[in-house]
Amino acid sequence: MAIVVLRPFYFWQLDLILFRVGPVVFALGLGLLSFGFSGLKHYWQLFLLLCLMVLPLGFFNEILNYQLHFPELTANVSAFLLHYIGFTSVAENNVVKLPTGQVEVIYFCTGGLLIFWLLKITLLILVVVNPLSWQQRWKLILSAISTGFFIGCIRVSWLALIVNNTRSFHYWHSYTGGSIFMSIATIIYAFLCNWILPTDYLLSDQSFPEKSQLINVAQIQLKRCLLLSATWISIIMAILYTAIFGKYLGLNNILPDKLVISNWQQIGAKSLPLPTVSHPNADDPNDVDTKNTITISQKYYSYTKNRQRLDLQMLYEVASRSDANPFLEQLNPKLQKDIAKNINFKPGIGYYISYTDSRYAYFTACINPRGMSTVDSYQFNQNRYRYDMNWGRLTHWVFGKTILKDNRCIWTQLSTPLNDKVATEAYTLLESIWSENYNSWQSLFLKKE
Repeated sequence: MAIVVLRPFYFWQLDLILFRVGPVVFALGLGLLSFGFSGLKHYWQLFLLLCLMVLPLGFFNEILNYQLHFPELTANVSAFLLHYIGFTSVAENNVVKLPTGQVEVIYFCTGGLLIFWLLKITLLILVVVNPLSWQQRWKLILSAISTGFFIGCIRVSWLALIVNNTRSFHYWHSYTGGSIFMSIATIIYAFLCNWILPTDYLLSDQSFPEKSQLINVAQIQLKRCLLLSATWISIIMAILYTAIFGKYLGLNNILPDKLVISNWQQIGAKSLPLPTVSHPNADDPNDVDTKNTITISQKYYSYTKNRQRLDLQMLYEVASRSDANPFLEQLNPKLQKDIAKNINFKPGIGYYISYTDSRYAYFTACINPRGMSTVDSYQFNQNRYRYDMNWGRLTHWVFGKTILKDNRCIWTQLSTPLNDKVATEAYTLLESIWSENYNSWQSLFLKKE
């Protein structure tokens, strides 16, 4: 049991399956030690709830995607919804077309994942609320399926309308925007459950035969109204607080037009076009190459000192995994593999990569909001868990003033002409500039938004 509990925390990147199965195995072992096999029949409902974590969703996803053609069905319904409210839209296979653009619907953009999320909640209700009639059970199941499907269609319709707004499309296409639709689907399903399981049923002899004469219907109804009122008041207050006092951390540009480098004179600065999304399947949790990153801005700075030229490029990312250096991605794959081996570490500053071509020497790394610089996702996540996950930031996170896991990154690349110099001399220069200015550049994350 100790191995089951401890391994996922230390090897979370390698033990994802164990991380899901571990709690079930631990609970089963603890139950057998405490009650034996004969005691499992008294706690089968709790064990069934634990098994929700290991449902083979991949198998059901394959059925919806390839057997039931879920993307095509979602595209057709989404196009109909847009047409119904006045937009000129058509669906061709799994593509929704508008005069302003088109979107290709893949499975992980549909309501398939929402359906399985709501079905998990349904299973929880079926186990906890007992007994239920077959009619009520089927109503709960059908409500979960229809709610997830139609909310997914509404999301696809919304993405089709904003496809030309790159920033908005990235937001609503990522997990951040998708979680909002998941919350909407959950709230709607809660209302449907409130209708399917009315108070008079819960007070009937069938549900509570030994207490049916002792319960006051008016009191139960009052408690339910108070609970719902308190819930909605809390939601409204949270929305108002967020709208008035809070902003989504990082969505504003933090790269200034003037960026000082010690002992160097800035001679130019310009904004560069944002890189295009190379992996459109941003909702697929099984796609390890998925790029959910939102690129906010990219700037180029130039400096001079004693006729020596220095170039600086910065690319600011939000929701970054720091797994793909955008400057190295511009190189050919073979050169990328060779350069990736040139990882260096400097105490107090962090990891970086240095390399040269025939004309320039380069120095590149990811500046983290807290902690040292990194060059890959493993180092980046280690920084996040080491510096972000602490009690001091928990209060700010509760009040919406920060995000607990601050996945922001400023990809930075310094470069200077070789001018017949050996590479080691250029590396020494770039490393000294990096060391002297790293703290100043890291303070850009503290810029008021």
